[in-house]
Amino acid sequence: MESLSSAEKDTITREIKAEISRLITGCEHLDMGMAFDMFLDAPDFLMMGTDGTLCDFNTYLKNNIDYLNTCAGFELTTFKEEIRILGPETAIFSWAYGVEATLKKGKMDIIENAGASFIFRKMDGKWKVVYYHESSVPPKRISRMQ
Repeated sequence: MESLSSAEKDTITREIKAEISRLITGCEHLDMGMAFDMFLDAPDFLMMGTDGTLCDFNTYLKNNIDYLNTCAGFELTTFKEEIRILGPETAIFSWAYGVEATLKKGKMDIIENAGASFIFRKMDGKWKVVYYHESSVPPKRISRMQ
């Protein structure tokens, strides 16, 4: 890994946090453009969902827009976050969070414990997510006799 000064690391941290803040604000205001602008719209983007499925940018974007369009309100709570800087153009953002979504039909969707990992690359002066992995409460483990 390339050695970075404290000032360079602080700048990267501040820039990544600004992108995450835009994601949170965009989701909470149901502003799809703001929420998903940080994700790379290119074949190189890859997302792994909580169910282990992999999808490209267009599928990821469509799934999120379809869901957020069912919401009347959306709130994210950050429990913990951490940034690992791998170099001047690569960083990992790890995030533990919760979600409360108020659906237009009057119901609530609540995810108490979720996590996400974002791999950011700086491209043309902007930080973009090239890989995104979501997780939630541990899956149920089933033991079977053979």
